Amino acid sequence: MQDNSNHARLLEQAKELVSREIKLCKTMRAMISRELEAIVLNGDMDELFMILEQKDEIISQLQLLADSWQEVIPSNIHNTANFVPRLLELYPDDEELPEMLEESREIAESIIKAEDDAMNELEKFTSGLRSQMVSRAHGRNVAASYAKMGGNRV
Repeated sequence: MQDNSNHARLLEQAKELVSREIKLCKTMRAMISRELEAIVLNGDMDELFMILEQKDEIISQLQLLADSWQEVIPSNIHNTANFVPRLLELYPDDEELPEMLEESREIAESIIKAEDDAMNELEKFTSGLRSQMVSRAHGRNVAASYAKMGGNRV
């Protein structure tokens, strides 16, 4: 009986971990949207840096959460590439866990795509800034050369 109750307790812990992961990933997804807005719409680097700091905090929380899996399932399952199928094998009769894991996977995929989009937009933005800086530097050099040659004598 104790083995059965331990199994049920571990299942609940696994569901809690997946639930927390989903919440953190949804928060991360929203932050990436804010990041894109800061880059594309506002060109606001201060806001961007603030968002990046907040994302670092969430990444740290996700890492701690990932470490928590070691307490819930055996390391020979946790440390494998096929973690999800092996986890589902431990709890074949549970109906919620597969749905939760699928939701987590979908959110993770959307985060990866959104991060790629944000990185591309940031690269475009910084490339545009570089071009502006080069153009302004060139303009200053032309003006300085013109001034050295006597400026605006007619």
